[in-house]
Amino acid sequence: MRNKLKNKIGAAGIRKCRAFFLWSIVVLQLVLSSCSKKDDHSHTQEYICPMHPTVIQDRPGTCPVCGMDLVLKGKPGDEVKITAELNYLLKPTNVSVVGSIKMITPVFKSASTNSEINGVITYDTRRITSIPIRTGGRIEKLMIKYNFQPIRKGEKILEIYSSELLTAQRDLLFLQKSDAENTQLIESAKEKLRLLGVSNQQITHIVSSKKEIYSFPVYSSVNGYIMEESILQASTPSTNSSSASSDMKGSSAMKGSSSSTAVPNEIQIREGMYVVTGQTIFNVVNTEQVWAEFNVRQKANQIKLKDSVILSFDSSQKEIKSTISFIQPFYVDGENFAKARVYLVNPKNTYPIGQLVKGQLKTESNKSLWIPITASLDLGIQNIVFAKRNGTFRPKSITIGQTSGDWIEVITGVEAQDSIAYDAQFLMDSEGFIKVKN
Repeated sequence: MRNKLKNKIGAAGIRKCRAFFLWSIVVLQLVLSSCSKKDDHSHTQEYICPMHPTVIQDRPGTCPVCGMDLVLKGKPGDEVKITAELNYLLKPTNVSVVGSIKMITPVFKSASTNSEINGVITYDTRRITSIPIRTGGRIEKLMIKYNFQPIRKGEKILEIYSSELLTAQRDLLFLQKSDAENTQLIESAKEKLRLLGVSNQQITHIVSSKKEIYSFPVYSSVNGYIMEESILQASTPSTNSSSASSDMKGSSAMKGSSSSTAVPNEIQIREGMYVVTGQTIFNVVNTEQVWAEFNVRQKANQIKLKDSVILSFDSSQKEIKSTISFIQPFYVDGENFAKARVYLVNPKNTYPIGQLVKGQLKTESNKSLWIPITASLDLGIQNIVFAKRNGTFRPKSITIGQTSGDWIEVITGVEAQDSIAYDAQFLMDSEGFIKVKN
């Protein structure tokens, strides 16, 4: 049968069948190869530029635009697993900082602190002596020509005519003439003159001369500078305006006084003016001892008597070591600071009234938290520290107090167990970098 078929088909037919079979195999291989290449192309990895997404390559390299390294392009459906640590780091850059630097913890202690206080040289009120008029009358002669005129003890200030003094003298002379044996009454008349300001020498002169004295002199009882009441209040650096105005009203009781628009240092009292009994016409200020008076706004409750203070003036004077001599036990109405005084000896007028003075006050602080100054960063409107939590640094706002050397007191913002960066400036790139979330 097979032989018959071969004979029938012939050699040529067999060759055609073999050629067709080979051609079919070649076509099948080409189809399979094409499908394989298409499948391989669909799984080719692509690399993309993070800054220029239009730049895509099938192999690693660099971006021809910006030069950045190309990264593998993610496939649809791919997800990134975010752990707790990674989630914390993915917060905005102004919330936390990753770093490894020197750490410190706040120290609970008390420290000796230095603070600068400002003050002014003013009068020692214990050395201000008033010269009152013991009897009313008319000023006949005035030896004082201007305010701040220097005067010595026993020097004549003015002469006054008084009808009361004249009457008391005549009573004494009448008793001496008509009833010389009545010593008790005569002594009472002399005592009346003494109470009116007449000295024993003047009384002796009246009795011996048997004549009245019409103009009685008034003498200074201390050394110093003559000042009227209004000038004294105005030239006292620490005087309240309210008290000054009240004293001005008291001094205006002088009859015939000038207006308040007088020339500076010009006295308001004139010869021929009338004064009343008890009126203070002049004050004598002794400046051999003065006050350095300071206004203390902070740590007023920590200042104690005999606390050490170093006084400094201008460059022409040396620093003085002294102590706090007096602390005012109340606040003056309208002021929000305490006053502390240092007594200074001033025999040669070394410290003129009104001169500014600075003081370096040393006090012992209460126990509180202290950190190095380098750990605090001043942003102008607030101070911050960088506290470390979960391996990262976060800025925290703090309230600072006193300073002592290289340490600074922290009132609020940190706890004793907090771990903070020793150098806060190292962690700060710019002011806009800081975003505080306490």
